[in-house]
Amino acid sequence: MSQGKDRFIILRKMKYGEADLILHALSVNGEKLSFIARGALRSKKRFGGGVLEPSHFVTLTYKAASDEGKLNVLQEATLINDFAGIRQDYDKLEFALHVLECVSKVSQEGDQHSDFLFNLLGHTLKATETTKDVLVLKMHFYLRFMLQQGVIDAEPWMTPFLRTNLSESNTLLNQRQLVDEELHNVEIMVRHYLQHAMI
Repeated sequence: MSQGKDRFIILRKMKYGEADLILHALSVNGEKLSFIARGALRSKKRFGGGVLEPSHFVTLTYKAASDEGKLNVLQEATLINDFAGIRQDYDKLEFALHVLECVSKVSQEGDQHSDFLFNLLGHTLKATETTKDVLVLKMHFYLRFMLQQGVIDAEPWMTPFLRTNLSESNTLLNQRQLVDEELHNVEIMVRHYLQHAMI
């Protein structure tokens, strides 16, 4: 096994056996990798302080899997950003977990050319901390996400969302009526796409 070290956003965490965790995480290149953290539920030294939570931006040190289909073995995790503001509001947390699910469904192992997906995820999580209207941010994320995936063509009504950086999403609060009119249809489109996206 070769040694690896990189920055990731954790997408999913699952308990495995008595004390192990299986993680899915997105690298800065947009590649989804899977890890097993042996003894993570017992080891406060290597994985303490809730570092391995979904949405956390972390540096992971690991032994790379030697064979395809096997898990990388996590050795150490260091927290870079826990986006603490997300966990102070239920609606923000629920939205953040939904964003992680969307990205997890379309990201793929072996794909090292989707840094745009990592950037979209990171900027959305950061914007979620300070958003004044989760539904406006949801529309902003959905349109950026679906355009990146090549699922939709830009329409005139989308222009404010597509021209505005996610970090400036609060400047779109005046688009709330448009969000109320269009979000339901966009959500249906996203759900349909994710159902057929590669897992």
